[in-house]
Amino acid sequence: MSALRVFLKDHGLNGWIVPTADPHLSEYVDEHYAFRKWLSGFTGSAGSLLVTQDAAALVTDSRYWVQAEQQLEGSGIELVKLNQGYAAESADWFAAHLMANDCVGINSELISGKDAKNYARVFAEKHLHLSLVRQTPEETIWEERPERAEKPIFDHTVSPRNREQKLTALREVLKKEGADYLLTSKLDDIAWIFNLRGSDVPNNPVFYAYALIPSKGTATLFINEEKVPANLRELLFRDGVALAPYHCVGKTLASLSSGTVLADPEEINASLLSHLPEQITQLELPNPIERMKALKTPEEINLISDAMIKDGVALVRFFAWLDRNLGKEEMTEQSLADKLLFFRKSLPGYISLSFETISAFGSNAALPHYQPDKSGGAPIKDNGFLLIDSGAQFPEGTTDITRTKLIGKATDLMKEDYTAVLRANIRLAMAVFPDGISSQLLDPLAREPIWQHFANFGHGTGHGVGFFLNVHEGPQRISYPRISPRSDAFISKETAMSEGMVTSDEPGIYRPGRWGIRIENLVATEFAEENEFGRFLKFKTLTLCPIDLSAVIPERLQPDEKKWLNEYHTLVRQKVLPHIHDERTIVWLVWNTREI
Repeated sequence: MSALRVFLKDHGLNGWIVPTADPHLSEYVDEHYAFRKWLSGFTGSAGSLLVTQDAAALVTDSRYWVQAEQQLEGSGIELVKLNQGYAAESADWFAAHLMANDCVGINSELISGKDAKNYARVFAEKHLHLSLVRQTPEETIWEERPERAEKPIFDHTVSPRNREQKLTALREVLKKEGADYLLTSKLDDIAWIFNLRGSDVPNNPVFYAYALIPSKGTATLFINEEKVPANLRELLFRDGVALAPYHCVGKTLASLSSGTVLADPEEINASLLSHLPEQITQLELPNPIERMKALKTPEEINLISDAMIKDGVALVRFFAWLDRNLGKEEMTEQSLADKLLFFRKSLPGYISLSFETISAFGSNAALPHYQPDKSGGAPIKDNGFLLIDSGAQFPEGTTDITRTKLIGKATDLMKEDYTAVLRANIRLAMAVFPDGISSQLLDPLAREPIWQHFANFGHGTGHGVGFFLNVHEGPQRISYPRISPRSDAFISKETAMSEGMVTSDEPGIYRPGRWGIRIENLVATEFAEENEFGRFLKFKTLTLCPIDLSAVIPERLQPDEKKWLNEYHTLVRQKVLPHIHDERTIVWLVWNTREI
């Protein structure tokens, strides 16, 4: 931290913001960009570090408050609990620690164009200045900084839609919007539109690149060309895609002489946007690729369903093994995560995890994004809930599932909490809703059984999931309106639910210091009915793994909820059982998918 403060003094700055971001504003960042983690020791996937000459603070949301308190203890870094939004919280904190007209800097590559304007406005209201800086401290003070990942990319040959089809569809959208070009820096959008995959970011099959796609003519992919195998270069050239060096994207933008560029200021960093010449018109619209990739085709849904069967086999083998060996050998949170990984790795086509497994027992399960420490975490013994949130990447699709399993005995309150969460999951799974409704309007359907129990949870109820892509994608998000990244998203067509979307259904209850419960399935949006009132949609559950019945209070379930649960378990048994050949695991599966 002292080296950062020397940097501030040398550059005439009074404060500095270290966000959790890379130049592509990715949710998950490679270690090369984990500057906030290196400075603070906080390992959560969201948060900003605020630094002055005399103080420091970490701003993060409710998922990480307990974790942050533990990891920041003794560091001198204050925890600021996010309630208003990062810009407002940061401005308030700096205003309390700086003088009027002081200047706070931030790396211009690590903040979006939209956020840069918002931060500048909010800081000005506090009589502070925001400086977008290109010469940044991580370049000079970060000792032994990890190299940025630059791994080979490959064709996603399983995809039912080829590059030419996707680019043609995109160009139709650009023409409709009056755009001559689309500029995109979002890694999963780039991977999707070009049918390419990589492994530059852990657990996300993406690669570092930018793209400039014209409404007609050759698209340019800015990438380290050494990552592209020779045969793939030829295929890209055939499909109208030219390669250019990764670092030349700014120079190329600056050389544009005329035209209109669709560039989403929420997606693209402020530094890159600054290269657009004055004579270029910028259309500040959402990147159309996001919605295009969210609408999976029936063929893609079928492939994702195949991935769910594979994953279901691994999960059933794991939980059957757990029940057979519990109490017979030592188990920890980390050893269980490792064992589940062992079963997943045995599956044909397994690529990687889709995120680091959350394996939490007892009071640790009350931390929604808990990770075991280097010691292996808590031992699995006595009574409590074991929460495992995990997922995998297959060429056919991306999985994300949470199961909460009772270990030992449960109190009445534990059973009541568990049943409320199960009811919440089922209520959303059974939802029928108008085509095009905002995803956020579905949130109360899941929360109602938990609210009736006088409880709540702080995270979103559901997020989009990619097709062999990022485990989190938009534009849909089932959550409180205030959580949306766009101020107008509550009524915006951009968050509309449509056929083909794959979304998580993951309500929970977390009692700090006691236990946590979450049950998560992935669901696909499909057609339900059309009549004089319009077109209606429903969900089809894709995830295939038994839901633990040992803590359920059956009489608390409504008849339609009990029917749904029994039919779901019948489906799990029908889909997974043909792939299980161990007699003990077959017996386990049949018992754990029994009717209640």
